[in-house]
Amino acid sequence: MIARMTAVRAAVIGFCLLSLTGCRLLHAGPNVAFLGDSLTEGWRYPVVDFGVRGNTTSQMLDRFDRLIPGHGYKTVVILGGTNDVLLGVDPRTTIQNLEEIGERTAEQHAEPILCEIPPIFHSNDHADKKDYSTEVLDLNSRIIQLAAVHHWRLVDYYAPLANHPSYLSDGVHMKRRGYLVMEWALLHQLPTTY
Repeated sequence: MIARMTAVRAAVIGFCLLSLTGCRLLHAGPNVAFLGDSLTEGWRYPVVDFGVRGNTTSQMLDRFDRLIPGHGYKTVVILGGTNDVLLGVDPRTTIQNLEEIGERTAEQHAEPILCEIPPIFHSNDHADKKDYSTEVLDLNSRIIQLAAVHHWRLVDYYAPLANHPSYLSDGVHMKRRGYLVMEWALLHQLPTTY
């Protein structure tokens, strides 16, 4: 009897957590586009998922006009910069690209939502022991400034993942638990958006 009650309690708690975070049971609506790289591409939460593995912010900007205008999206969630960091792109270039994407989004009468990039614990190469935290924190501080200048919404994916390398599969990409944390961060910060 006690084992059955424990199992039921665990199921109820699990269902509530999944419902609150939106993991697989809830998805962003079709009026919300997600533009990004492989972190977006591998995420099950977006219905409109314009993530492309390996994309830099420059490539995201190049794709924008083919994807966003004319579809009536109310919101565009912009998560880019991880590949820029890994490839050594000047953060000023990254910010210029993100600003252009945000401005083009606003021109479409949609709300741009900028995102701080998650931590990079190491590149996809497990032999790579480089510490990327300085570059990631620098880029994120610039993303925070950019959002403040334009009064755009901002989601912090860095802080809730910073002490959890086990939530990432290869130092860059998320496991399901990492995506749960990202969904929670998005919904916790922007509960009325979806």
